[in-house]
Amino acid sequence: MCVDRQRGGRTSEYLFELKQRCTAIHVRVLRRRRKSLGLYVEKDVLPELRVPINCAWRDIHSFLGSKFDWIVAAQSELASRTTAPPNIYTPGGEISYLGRRVPLVLAKSRFNVVEADHSSIYVSCTNPARPEAVEKQIIHWYRRQAETLFPLRVQVVAGRFSVRNDPSGVRVRKMKSRWGSCSSGGEVCLNLLLIKAGLAQIDFVIAHELCHLRHFAHNAKFYALLSEVMPDWKEQEVLLGQKV
Repeated sequence: MCVDRQRGGRTSEYLFELKQRCTAIHVRVLRRRRKSLGLYVEKDVLPELRVPINCAWRDIHSFLGSKFDWIVAAQSELASRTTAPPNIYTPGGEISYLGRRVPLVLAKSRFNVVEADHSSIYVSCTNPARPEAVEKQIIHWYRRQAETLFPLRVQVVAGRFSVRNDPSGVRVRKMKSRWGSCSSGGEVCLNLLLIKAGLAQIDFVIAHELCHLRHFAHNAKFYALLSEVMPDWKEQEVLLGQKV
């Protein structure tokens, strides 16, 4: 075990190196105000382990050791995924919306307006030549679409459970490292950028979070319930990684 401290204070960050056989992995360890350990693996960034502030290093080492093979496999699988092109906020550009690429039509206007039809998304703003200005309007528009669509999809997915499984509430916010989360009070939070994905992938994230209302941990019971509600969830998980 090798630990390199990156930042101090009550919310410290460390770079943790763990070796097994001839393989070494590096994990960012973040001490935060939380009750449990959370492990996050994304493409092209270091795995991140978030732990309670007073979590002992022996417990961190033991946890990461038990997840070593999973982290290696997850990094390999993520590296093999192809990702969709990024949004292009310039004339002739296009963005991702509900699983497809949609052309942008830009215009100069005193008022900020974003509208969509079956073929294009129209953006009017004070300076359409600035990609940052166009992106700002698209993000606002994404949020409006997500705040309308996501609660409706939650109702649909909740009805797929043998015993209806409704959350206490639904929130939409932009998140850096998660597609969704479920609070101890039963509130589901969904990443507004999930609006870029197709409906089946959106439903997968919702189903995943609703299953946490019954089973907090990712254990056998959790995955059995997820498979019951959405038999093709593994396929949708892969597609989510490829398309967004």
